[in-house]
Amino acid sequence: MIAPKEYIQKNRAVLFDWLVLSVSFMLGFIFPTIKDFFISPGYYNWMLAALLLYTVGAALKHLPLSYRIMYSAKTLKPVPYLIFLVIGHWLIILFLVIFAEPAIRHILDVEPLKKNNSSSGELLIAATLIAVFVTWLVYRSKSKRTKRKKYSTDYLFRMELVADILLIAGVSIFSFVFWEKGALAMLARASTQTISDIWFLFVFLAILFLFFYLPFRYLFFIEDRENGGNRRRLFLIFGFLLLRALFDMLNI
Repeated sequence: MIAPKEYIQKNRAVLFDWLVLSVSFMLGFIFPTIKDFFISPGYYNWMLAALLLYTVGAALKHLPLSYRIMYSAKTLKPVPYLIFLVIGHWLIILFLVIFAEPAIRHILDVEPLKKNNSSSGELLIAATLIAVFVTWLVYRSKSKRTKRKKYSTDYLFRMELVADILLIAGVSIFSFVFWEKGALAMLARASTQTISDIWFLFVFLAILFLFFYLPFRYLFFIEDRENGGNRRRLFLIFGFLLLRALFDMLNI
């Protein structure tokens, strides 16, 4: 029987994918519609929580992940279509910062934005810089460590476990907003009367999947992408999203 620690080490990407999908789906029971979410008094706190959880998780995961990659005998190939992942990631973080802006202002005790407020330009600049920083935090090199300090395996495992939990929590919140109550809800209101409509749905979801799901799993994708199970799991997740969209559009 595989010990829990060994199972987690070998199946981090599997746990990430299915837990994010499950948690984001269960959040739908708290907020049945996207309107319920955005009219709730603290929706921007959820956005800030997603941003902070994801950022702290990415920062904590860098050390154990880069340490493992550097001292591993396995040579990892360059990640394909990396530019699309980086662009999609930057866009996601940019929108998260903008949505979380009221919560950030409340914490910093800054006056809320008003109409014709000249500080709106400053908000956009700040959001852009934060998005660039978080994207760098995630996509910086994991195989070129300058410090060769040794760490115990237990210390690295505990650090990465905490990082993975934070990443799952942060990505689950975003996935709920974007997929469950955003993209899928929007597609449910679209018409599917011809094969062309269904084909458009497939292409549209594929583009969204590439730009808005894969970028968040980059820290797991680095080691997991050469495994055949990774491709099958991604097809299953994409197929699940596609079927959800079709069923919603057909009101099944």
